[in-house]
Amino acid sequence: MDLEFNWINILILFGALHGLIFGVILLFNKKHPGAKFLAAFMFILSYNGFETFNWSSGLDSFVFDLFSFVWIYGFGPSLYLYVRALLKPDQPLSIRKALIYYSPMIFQFAMKVLILSLYIYVLLNENQDLSSELLTYLITFYIWYSEPISVVVFLLYVGWSIRLFLNFKNEHIANPSQQIVNTWLKALLICMTVFGLLWPLTLISASFIDVDGDTYYYPIELLLVFFVYWIAFVGYHKIRLINPVKSKIQHIEYSDAEQHLIALKKVMEREKLYLDPELNRNKVARHLGVSAKLVSAVLNQHANQNFNDFVNCYRVAEVIDKLKSGENNHLTISGIAFDSGFNSQATFQRVFKSIKGMSPKEFQNLVLEKTDK
Repeated sequence: MDLEFNWINILILFGALHGLIFGVILLFNKKHPGAKFLAAFMFILSYNGFETFNWSSGLDSFVFDLFSFVWIYGFGPSLYLYVRALLKPDQPLSIRKALIYYSPMIFQFAMKVLILSLYIYVLLNENQDLSSELLTYLITFYIWYSEPISVVVFLLYVGWSIRLFLNFKNEHIANPSQQIVNTWLKALLICMTVFGLLWPLTLISASFIDVDGDTYYYPIELLLVFFVYWIAFVGYHKIRLINPVKSKIQHIEYSDAEQHLIALKKVMEREKLYLDPELNRNKVARHLGVSAKLVSAVLNQHANQNFNDFVNCYRVAEVIDKLKSGENNHLTISGIAFDSGFNSQATFQRVFKSIKGMSPKEFQNLVLEKTDK
């Protein structure tokens, strides 16, 4: 076996090692939100680098063939869950929900295990024509769909990550610590967007460019190597700066939480604090004579809502009442939304649809139809 070492292979190899070391460092970081998801992200990048070095150097180890096109399916989910963990550190994710996000990778792993099991069965049993045909079909099908679908899965998760980031920026006033998070995530998402555009272009160009082996991957692989160096150096400093703000209120007993929830609902329903477009936790806390941290803790731990979702539910209910009453027909839907406490048209549209399952316009048309009958 003649190994081929050139400057490209050496860059890829050291980039993979760099990513692996950074991933291990992240695994032992207990303070940075989402460190384990960023570690998974780095391990997948590192694995991809070692896999590229394997074929480009002529090493051709069978180890990388065992689970080809499996771990790459965890690339997008790891990115999304890391973004989510940074933006919503007070909403931890259960293992069950995390596995749902990683379901594409789990499916690929199951497919590969099935193929390998059938392969071993065929080897150990002679005259298994049917099994051999099934194995050939599964391998062909697996190779046919794996890479194109991996691109689609990655692009979907990048899109969801960007949407989550933009929605969070629009709904929250950035304090100095939050600004560090926003700057870091913005740079990370820009890099992933560029990669997400180049990846399908690389696959498409391979159909038109006649090259030996997989060398058409070199440009994008080199970009990934430079990205690994960048994220390892820049990311190392960023994760030291970004730590969750831990509330002194770790847990509230159910009986106490129930009383606080009743008080919260009363001031919303009787005094309609939600009509204030600048309403925030501090204002509500001062109104109730409690701390802002307690308001958040009660809603997060015992109502499974954050403060914005809690307030916006009342605002949507107010909009619905006004649409049904007919007394505000002289106003546009946007006008009614602003009168109900919303200060952003985009936020209103998104929140209304998430609660009612239809757009405000569709709901208004439904109300008018019932009125005409």
